[in-house]
Amino acid sequence: MLLWLGFIICALAIIYSGTNLSRYGDIIAEKTGLGGTWIGIVLIGFVTSLPELVTGISSVTYADLPNIAVGNVLGACVFNMLSLAFLDVIYRPMPISAKAHHGHVLSAAFAVLLLGIVVLSLFLGNRLFSLGWMGPYSLLFVIIYFIALKLIYSYERRQVVAEFIKKQAVELKYESISLRGEYPRQLT
Repeated sequence: MLLWLGFIICALAIIYSGTNLSRYGDIIAEKTGLGGTWIGIVLIGFVTSLPELVTGISSVTYADLPNIAVGNVLGACVFNMLSLAFLDVIYRPMPISAKAHHGHVLSAAFAVLLLGIVVLSLFLGNRLFSLGWMGPYSLLFVIIYFIALKLIYSYERRQVVAEFIKKQAVELKYESISLRGEYPRQLT
């Protein structure tokens, strides 16, 4: 009974946190000007991936179960794609891909690249070479991840600035004309 109670409490905490997480992320994106795509990839992605990280670490350090660790991470990735399908079904106005920011194309491309490297690393193992106890792909993951963050950040910043300029241009376009159609007098 105590096990079920603990599970229910944890599930309720996750539901409560999850419902607030996207709103807080959006507030942070707006207040910092970093953009929703970048905040979603970095902050929200990090926070929501913590369970996989902890499970993976405990799988390889305490239980010596690398298959569980790899299966957990790749299974979470596959489940996240299923989640996109589910979200698409419940988002009524249009497909979410039509409404989502184009910056996600860049993050999806990097995800495909990283998954391709995972496939190669699983296929080749350490047949090419290894870096001590580490596979060569691990270093490549870190490098590509930070390159992806930098490129996505740069793209997102350009988008935020372009939207700000467009908004300002629209707001200021007719500022000098009154609703009666009168033009302001020029000061001489």
